[in-house]
Amino acid sequence: MANLHTLTASSYLQYLRSATGYFEKARDQANSLKKSCEDMVDASLFPDMQPLHFQIIAIAHFSETAMNAAFSGEISGPNMDLALDFQGLIEHLKTARSNIARLDEEQVNSLAGGEVLFKYGDINLPFTTEDFFLTYALPSFYFHVSIAFGILRSMGVHIGVANFLGTVRTTPSKSLPNSIHQLTGEQYLEILKPLALP
Repeated sequence: MANLHTLTASSYLQYLRSATGYFEKARDQANSLKKSCEDMVDASLFPDMQPLHFQIIAIAHFSETAMNAAFSGEISGPNMDLALDFQGLIEHLKTARSNIARLDEEQVNSLAGGEVLFKYGDINLPFTTEDFFLTYALPSFYFHVSIAFGILRSMGVHIGVANFLGTVRTTPSKSLPNSIHQLTGEQYLEILKPLALP
């Protein structure tokens, strides 16, 4: 059975790394696309949707801040006072990933069975720690990661499924015969890379 660290921190680390990677690709491709990175900061998929800036604030909130909330027992809404340029958004993702990477696996696993309260104004939403992650924080995290990817792709940034997934975690299976080559996550990533646009 998967432990809490595997379900949370390990998944966050995978997607924070991939998100940082496709943001760096957007930065590197900006000139050839005749786009300004700073214009991307305020871009959205549709006029009534939140811009890229908000998506990154939310990604960090539902990963790093969510992990901190599992320790403290309480979380509120994202910090809407942050005002970051494009490179600042990349650094915000890197900081979130770095802070999660420092968490002790045993301490994270010990949080299982605890409680987290989402408190925002008059809203009080109580969760078990597991339900907080599996029904709220992780789905919200993946939603904002997907929207951020979509915004960059809609602006012409050449990224694909390999950039989104990053390196998946694989475990060699003892039930498969030796004649069957089992791919590692790194090998699978190499297969996916050609699916991205040039």
